[in-house]
Amino acid sequence: MGKIAIVGAGNVGQAIAGHMTLKGHSVHVFSRFESDYAAIQERGGIRLTGDIEGEAVPDLLTTDLARAVDGVDVIVVAAPAFAHPYLSGELAEVIEPDQLVLFQPAVLGSALELTRKTKLAGREPGVVAETSTSLYTCRLQRPAEVYVGAVKNAVPVSAIPQSATPTVLDRLEPFFGQRYVDGGDTLRVGLTNINPVYHVPPAILNFKTVEEAERRPQHTLVTDRIGEVVNELDQERVSFGRALGVELPTFWDFLETSYGVREGSFVDRVVAGYGRQAFPEPDSLTHRYFTEDIPFGLLTWSTIAEQIGVAMPITDSFVTISGVLCGREWAREGRTAESLGLVGGDAESIRTAFVSGEFPR
Repeated sequence: MGKIAIVGAGNVGQAIAGHMTLKGHSVHVFSRFESDYAAIQERGGIRLTGDIEGEAVPDLLTTDLARAVDGVDVIVVAAPAFAHPYLSGELAEVIEPDQLVLFQPAVLGSALELTRKTKLAGREPGVVAETSTSLYTCRLQRPAEVYVGAVKNAVPVSAIPQSATPTVLDRLEPFFGQRYVDGGDTLRVGLTNINPVYHVPPAILNFKTVEEAERRPQHTLVTDRIGEVVNELDQERVSFGRALGVELPTFWDFLETSYGVREGSFVDRVVAGYGRQAFPEPDSLTHRYFTEDIPFGLLTWSTIAEQIGVAMPITDSFVTISGVLCGREWAREGRTAESLGLVGGDAESIRTAFVSGEFPR
């Protein structure tokens, strides 16, 4: 059996840790906060229900990152995007070149950021990979009890360097089977994450319901006109990708591929795709639809697009307006072309960075 470290002890981290333990692997779990382990220790393990059933006790729960990753084959980062910059800085100091680091899920630039920080630390980066979505669809029902709605059949993954992706698939197979598939390069994988497209417009354009914490199902906030805004925002993402040499599926392609939704108006398709899930809208200004999808989604797209002369007026508008509404300076806390080391690059050199890990000079 293999040795795997899970960085993050939220719903996805606990789902992976529990599943890997049940499969017989040696599992280490890292969290910065000892309190994240209280419920696991109190109940004597992690309970998984739904698509995976069982009680699992990982070998190690620790707040010491170096100890967590020591001697493991694979390191899975299963933490929110806003934690990635900090974690990349810490991982850059402790990972070894023969270890595989997988951001699961990532946002555009997660693998690139760790590659850059490892080089800046004067160390060999090894292989870093990322996915655009989680392999596990899951929710914490109660402390230390995770409901796994599904383990997806196929999730695209890509590595830096891209040439290492086949090796990544081989190394992940003993843990996850053949559920990961080749997703091309990390630029395509990162830009395939459509969360900002669906999450941000309804939340911002129905902001009163957020302030009042009404927790309406997110899909009910999409009107005909808001559907048009979602579509235009998505078209900016697709055009941005094309300018970098990447052909991307649209948000509507995603609904068809993921949920079999092919017909109807924009509203009809959103309801058909998400109505069965009925996930609630944000109920606070610190919800991840704001703190993740804007500074680690829309802002990242916008600042890279600026480098190559691509206009993204709707994207920029949501970044600006949301910053005022949330009282945040996203550029100070988010992922930008500057923080990724891409300032001064043209489209070709930026694409090269995502493919090979070689940065613009």
